[in-house]
Amino acid sequence: MKRHLKVASLLIALSLLLSSKCQNTGEDEREHKFGYVNFNLGESPVSSPGRQELSLYGCNTEITTRGTIWNGQENLEWNTKNQVLENVPFGYREEDGRKYFISKYYMASPPVMELMTANAGEKAARANIGLVIPDQFTFFGEKPVQIVHLDYTILEPVYLNYVEVDYYFRPGKNEMSCGDLGVDLIPLNIRCKDFLWRNKPSTGSIQEAKGASGIGRLKNEKGQNQVFLPSYGPNGEDCLDCTITILDDILLNHEVFFTTEDGFSKTISLTDFYKKNGHEMPIPLACRPRFELPAGCKPND
Repeated sequence: MKRHLKVASLLIALSLLLSSKCQNTGEDEREHKFGYVNFNLGESPVSSPGRQELSLYGCNTEITTRGTIWNGQENLEWNTKNQVLENVPFGYREEDGRKYFISKYYMASPPVMELMTANAGEKAARANIGLVIPDQFTFFGEKPVQIVHLDYTILEPVYLNYVEVDYYFRPGKNEMSCGDLGVDLIPLNIRCKDFLWRNKPSTGSIQEAKGASGIGRLKNEKGQNQVFLPSYGPNGEDCLDCTITILDDILLNHEVFFTTEDGFSKTISLTDFYKKNGHEMPIPLACRPRFELPAGCKPND
C-alpha cells in the first residue's frame, strides 16, 4: 500500500511539474528577439547600375542600408540571390516606459534612373520602378526569416512628377501641426491601376497587363517631404491613375491624415490632386497623438 502511495505521489508531482512548464508559454517581454530577411535582387534595368538601396519600416523602427542598425552588406548587389540582413528587430521593445511589439514591416526600394546621354539637354530622365515582393510582411516564429524578391524589369519606365506635402499645416487655429508634434517618418502605399507591364518573352502569355503598387515614405526635410506621380509624358502629361494611402499603423505615437476639402482621409487620389494643383500647392497633413497602441505595434495573435 505504501509503495502505491509513493508511486501516486511521484506521478502527481511529475504531472504538476510538466503542467507548470507547459503553462509557461508567455513571451518574456524583456527578451529582445531578432529575425532575418533574405533578399533576392534581379537584373538591373540600366547598363551601368550602382548598388541598390533599401529600407524597412516597422513599429517605431527604421532600417536603411545607410543606417546604424543595418546588419548586412552596405547595399544590395544586382542579379544576386541570398543577400541576408541579420538582427532585424522582432518582439517586445520599450521606449519612455511604453511597451510595443515589432513584427510587421513595410519595405521600400527607390527608383533606378535611366542614364542620360551628353546631348540629352533638358530632357528629363525616366525612372524604373521596381516591384518588391512582398512589400510588407509580419514576422512569426522563434527566429523568423522572410524571403523577398526585387524585380526592376517588369514595369514600363516612367517620368516622375513631384508633389510636396505640408508638415506644418494647422487644421485649426489652436491645433498643432505634424511638424510641431515632431512627426517625421510616414510610410505610404502608392497604387496605380494603369501602370503598364512590359511585354516580355519570359512572361509568356502575360500581355498588356496593367496595375502596380509599392511602398514609399515621407520625411520632414527638404527633398524628402514629397511624393511622386508617374507619367508617360516628360512634362506631366499622360499621368497614371494613382492613389496614396498613409500607413500609420506602425507609427507608435501619432496618427496621420491627409487634409481634404471633405475633411480628413487616409487615402487620396494623387492624380486628381496633381491635375488640380500641379506643383503649386502642397498636400496638407494633419496629425494627432495616439493613446493606444496601433495594430502594427501589437503582437500578431
